Parts: sequence; C-alpha cells; structure tokens
Amino acid sequence: MTDEMTERAEARRDVAEPTAELVREALDETRDLVRLEVALAREELKGELTRAKAAGVALGAAAALSIAGFAMFMVAIALAFSIGWLAALIIGGILTLLAGAAWLGGLKALPRKPLNVTKERLQSDLKQLKERIA
Repeated sequence: MTDEMTERAEARRDVAEPTAELVREALDETRDLVRLEVALAREELKGELTRAKAAGVALGAAAALSIAGFAMFMVAIALAFSIGWLAALIIGGILTLLAGAAWLGGLKALPRKPLNVTKERLQSDLKQLKERIA
C-alpha cells in the first residue's frame, strides 16, 4: 500500500514539474511582452509628441499672423482717409492668408488618434492570447 502511495506521489510530482515550468515560461513571456509593448508605446508617443510640437508652433504662428493681419486691417481703415490705405489693406490681406495657411497646416499636423498603433498591437496580442488559452 505504501509503495502505491509513493508511486502516485512521484507521478504527481512528475506532472507538477512540467506544469510549473510551463507557468514560469508563460510568466517570462508575458513579462517580455509587456516590456516590449511599453518600449514600443514610448517610441510611438515620442513621435506623436514631436508632431504635436510642430503643430503647436504652426498654430502659434497662425495666431500671431492673425493678430498682425487684423492690426493691418485696422491700420487700413485708419488710413482710408489718406492715400496709404491700399498698401495697408494689401499687407493685411496677405498676413491673413498666411495665418489661414498656417492654421490649416497646424490642424493637419495634430495627431488624430493618439497611440493608435499601440492600441492595435495590444488588441492583436490580446486576441492571440485568448486563442492560445482557448
């Protein structure tokens, strides 16, 4: 009877060791995957921040040009009672057009979906993990 119990205990231990090994491997792979995903998300975020900075500069320039254009229009109105009004009106129009172009450029440079690549990659990883478990 004790021989049978000893054999059963050894059999359970033999089965438990590969299971523990598989769990360790799964945890190691998960840890590596998380590290990789964090590193990739950081890189993507750096790129998006660079584009957002450029967009901010363009939008700031657009705001400054808008103010200058508005000021020139006000000068044109003030000079409307003399001959120099046409030059001020032309300069004001050019500055306003430049402000509009800078504004559109800034809006186009803004990220539409932040960390979109990271989200898609995580969804794919989750889907693969669910398939492996099922």
